Amino acid sequence: MKKQQLIIIAPTAPPGVCGVSDYAYHTAEALKAYYEYIKMGVEDMPEKTAGHKADAVAIDDWKKILGHNIRTYTETDVLLNYTPLSYSKSGYPAKLITYMRWFKLSGKNKRLFVFLHETWDDSPGLKLHHKLRNRIVKYAMSQICKIADGITVVTNEQKQRIEALVPGKSVHISPIGSNILPVDKESGLESTRQKGKWIIFGLAHTRFWTLQKHLDVLKELHSKGVLKQLLVIGPIENTYAEKEAALAEKHFGPGFLKQLGVLSSEEVSEQMLGAEAALIGQTADSLNKSGTFSALAAHGVPVIGDVSATLNEPPGSAIFHPSEFKEDNNIILTPDGEKRRVQLYNWFWLNRSWEALALDMRNWMMSN
Repeated sequence: MKKQQLIIIAPTAPPGVCGVSDYAYHTAEALKAYYEYIKMGVEDMPEKTAGHKADAVAIDDWKKILGHNIRTYTETDVLLNYTPLSYSKSGYPAKLITYMRWFKLSGKNKRLFVFLHETWDDSPGLKLHHKLRNRIVKYAMSQICKIADGITVVTNEQKQRIEALVPGKSVHISPIGSNILPVDKESGLESTRQKGKWIIFGLAHTRFWTLQKHLDVLKELHSKGVLKQLLVIGPIENTYAEKEAALAEKHFGPGFLKQLGVLSSEEVSEQMLGAEAALIGQTADSLNKSGTFSALAAHGVPVIGDVSATLNEPPGSAIFHPSEFKEDNNIILTPDGEKRRVQLYNWFWLNRSWEALALDMRNWMMSN
């Protein structure tokens, strides 16, 4: 039986550019199967652009939507998608916290769920003003979490932080999907791959570190003609992109590295469907919150990274370790290589599609 109403709150909504808001919007679409009505309230209303499709979910200012609900006794769940500075530059969103308290007091059938997409930065050597803002961010999160009926995060590190911040509160870990999907799901396994063309997808500093990390094996594969060209997707007008280009030219010569820059989702999808393989630099823990990794899996791209085969989620056994290429340069093309590619693809569509994420979200909310 469907519950009556869900209000999803996010920083903005498509076509506004924001990873958290894209996630919130796609989740809203998928959760329509479990609620009679769904509304999305945003901090910044997006400007509609030419060619943007009509919204499948009603979008308005969160204060307007929540204010109206507070004055009614309608059974309602609120799902707040939160990052430290999304609703206040200071890190303390006073108005948001006040509205959340009013919402909780407005009826026994009102429930608040908080999705913390980010927490705070405790890196050593922070400047004084960053340390001060961290204290404000932590206090704001503690206030929100104390009144929440359920809390979810993305990584185990975040889970431990929040459990220490608000002792006694149970914290769930939510999987992350991808905003970049093939138009046709089956094309991930059926597309024609360009032999010898590999990709790295992400921000310039992560691409540079990934290239550095795998440099030795890449040089060996290039010398043997297995790897012919490396395509990189993402921002290129910065220092790390310059370092990336210089490093590639030094070790592989001109023309090996092709910087494609920032592409549309459709163009990224096209590149992924044509790539023979992809390199990643993420750690096992960060893979759980990596939309770029999920996008590669969704497109059936063989993924190469320094990840243990014993990792369960995502399946490390489906990811190619760089050391494996020293034993078999063409391991990707073997029957076992194809089996692993299909395993990663199936893992995504069974566990990280929007339908799967909505089901996980719904099950978590129902358990509270």
